[in-house]
Amino acid sequence: MRVVDVLDISDFRFAGGTAASIAEEIAAQAGAGWTTGLIHLNGPLVARVTGFNPRITEQLADGSARLLIGHDPVRAAITLIRHPTVLDQASDQLPPITTEQVVVIVNSTMIAPDGAREFDPARINRLVRQRFGLDPLWAPLSSRIRGQLLAAGGDLRLIADDWVNVIDARSWHVEHDAPAGDRPVIGRHSRDVAAKWPRERAELLAAYPEDGSVEVRVLGGARSARAVLGSQLPDSWRVWEFGTREPREFLQGIDTYVYYTDPRWIEAFGRNVLEAMAAGVPVVLPPVFETIFADAALYAEPAGIQEVVRSLHRDTNLWLRISEHARATARRRFSRQVHVDRIQALSGLEARTPQAGGEQSGHSASRLRGTPATRAADERPKLLLVSSNGTGMGHLMRLMAYARRATHFQPHVVSLSQGVAAVGRLGMSYEYVPSAAGLGMDPSSWQPIFTDRIGAVLRRVRPAVVVFDGTWPYNGIEELRSTHPDPLWVWSRRGMWQPGRSRDQLKKAAWFDAVIEPGDFASAGDIGATASAPAVRIPPVTLLDEDELLTRHAARRELGLPTGGRIALVAFSGGAVEDVTSDTAAAIAACRRVGLEICVTQSVVAPDVALPDDVHVINPIPLATYQRAFDVAISAAGYNSFHELLRFGTPTLFIPKRNSALDDQGRRARWAADQGWSLCAPRVSESGTVPMLAELLEHGDEMIAKVTAMDPGNGAVDAARLLTDLHRGRT
Repeated sequence: MRVVDVLDISDFRFAGGTAASIAEEIAAQAGAGWTTGLIHLNGPLVARVTGFNPRITEQLADGSARLLIGHDPVRAAITLIRHPTVLDQASDQLPPITTEQVVVIVNSTMIAPDGAREFDPARINRLVRQRFGLDPLWAPLSSRIRGQLLAAGGDLRLIADDWVNVIDARSWHVEHDAPAGDRPVIGRHSRDVAAKWPRERAELLAAYPEDGSVEVRVLGGARSARAVLGSQLPDSWRVWEFGTREPREFLQGIDTYVYYTDPRWIEAFGRNVLEAMAAGVPVVLPPVFETIFADAALYAEPAGIQEVVRSLHRDTNLWLRISEHARATARRRFSRQVHVDRIQALSGLEARTPQAGGEQSGHSASRLRGTPATRAADERPKLLLVSSNGTGMGHLMRLMAYARRATHFQPHVVSLSQGVAAVGRLGMSYEYVPSAAGLGMDPSSWQPIFTDRIGAVLRRVRPAVVVFDGTWPYNGIEELRSTHPDPLWVWSRRGMWQPGRSRDQLKKAAWFDAVIEPGDFASAGDIGATASAPAVRIPPVTLLDEDELLTRHAARRELGLPTGGRIALVAFSGGAVEDVTSDTAAAIAACRRVGLEICVTQSVVAPDVALPDDVHVINPIPLATYQRAFDVAISAAGYNSFHELLRFGTPTLFIPKRNSALDDQGRRARWAADQGWSLCAPRVSESGTVPMLAELLEHGDEMIAKVTAMDPGNGAVDAARLLTDLHRGRT
């Protein structure tokens, strides 16, 4: 029996306000000393294949919450189901749960702008009774959602007070002076969907003028606004895409927050509005928001918006009064303590001393905690992913990239890599099988151990498809294939082998039903054994997509790095100790000479290297999440680092690893340099590296633009589609 104080059931892939609200409540629960368990259900509102929201992932890593996977029973004092649609679509995936109270939190509109219902409350009631043996309490975020629930009828037990979003107002505080420019600067931050903008051209321009009388700043994209305007966006508008700037940083640069949407859209609460208030930015809203924010905001119909904006701009005292009142309201009515109080009232839990990890921040995202292997509760066919033990984590990361997108399957990972705990961070089950080197054994003595362990996994998991990622299929695979003929077997085999090496290994393709070759940006320069070998070739594979990376400000904050100035990433791992030490020392010296702060990685699979006290040391997995923190990089040219750094826009000096057994890092790095995408050198020297860093700082954006122009997209999607098609073809 797994026991927690609070059990949160939701789709933890949600972006924007929903994820932020879940994360704030988890933080509040941890601050009260309560344990939190998370059960993830894939809901219908997140159509895109993606991983957990980074904020939730961080909290799993630092111990604020615990991911509960599998069918073992769970007991909780109170269970929170955030958004009824997740239960509507996947309640059969829940393990047995014993709980004193179930609360269904309705944090978005029940009625879509076209009039369609997102869910049926009566059906959700029935599902809760079936799964928990209790009648749930319904918790609308606002009076607007409460009205929808009441209008729906049925036997719904509504909580007395709305389940308002909460916020840590201190973390949103910014130093903000009253408007001083010649014209007001107004802004808004939201996802770029049509419902989040006024639907009529006149109303949109009343809120966000085109005549230059105000400067309009938009965070979140404005394609929907352009569709309404029927032309290019006005010159007086500045637009940033969703996730490209930290909201707190954005709010510091505006005078007034103006938020107007399609009048048919019922905004459940408006977390973006609360964030603006916590930052001390006066807010102008449609009158329908008054039941939520009362006198903490200003209200106007479209025709009167600009008069309110102008009055704030010309009256400094008024601006300051509204700003401070907004901050005070955020602290008083929407603090984390509000959430602690309501949990206490509903469950009887008493706040106690916070447990270890409950309030950690800063480097917390870099401390990885895995999830033990366990049998999942759903009925999808099983996908077994087996990775070899390379000197880095490329094999493992590729398999995770496939698994995240192969939603047709239930994945389980078996790895010889000591970094396998990274799998648990993405909510997948895993187990570790030590390699021959890890056990200090010769390969012939170790082989029976490998065959026995993988055979036991095959009998227990009973996969429909097995994917092995490595350049050297172990002999035990042939034996396992003969004793376990039911699964389809797939070899994921990276290219760019050193010329003249390991050609005999390609004969082992006969053991597999299919061979996938993850593409390489430098494939045109590949002259190794795989260049002409039969395979299904897909675009280059990365674990993440660009929209999953943190903004520059957020990445630096999470890593504990300075928010200002230029920072270089130095990333050498998996090489000989003397090489890594020499290259790192020279890179540090060169970075100092061009005025860069230095951040060095220490991979879980790399040797420790002594570093100066003023060098920042990080170990986040996956590193790409934080890549926007860095202005330039000096890196080895392994498959993962090469493709992540180029695909996600970091100007890079590649230093090929000198002792690579098979991976042709030198040819990969030289090919990219020949295209003008990056720079490369055989080794790092202080005198030789300084001018290269200067060139990257001056021309790096031009180099990266060339990569963006030819990037065919993430091949992980193609691999997932191939695996699904193979299985469906078999069945």
